[in-house]
Amino acid sequence: MNLAKKTERFELKHQITSFLIIMLLTLLIARFIASVYDPNLIIKGFEIHHFYYGLILLIIISLIMLFEKGEFKINLIITAIAIGLIIDELILVGTEIKEPLKYNSTIYSVIILALAVVLIVEFISYILKNNKNA
Repeated sequence: MNLAKKTERFELKHQITSFLIIMLLTLLIARFIASVYDPNLIIKGFEIHHFYYGLILLIIISLIMLFEKGEFKINLIITAIAIGLIIDELILVGTEIKEPLKYNSTIYSVIILALAVVLIVEFISYILKNNKNA
């Protein structure tokens, strides 16, 4: 295998690892901040959760990646943060059940942890599959 292919595979592995680390750190930081202080804005009775912050970040970074010329190295970081924010509140915002499923409940923490583990396992599986094909 030539040097360019090896370098490309090395970079991909580190990008996936970096993405996962940043996403998990975002999850941990968001959970910590939300447990200590409620960062959600309330505008005319509508509560803006960090799910929406993540969604807005994801839309902005998608548009930047669509129209950019050249490489924009911060894409990975912003995308990982946005997805971390979205995953952290995905179930809470997307369900009708509000009272039994509080943010700090054990059930919610287990669901978030399970989602994170599934993502990690999927990425590891992807990496191992690509190493076997090499």
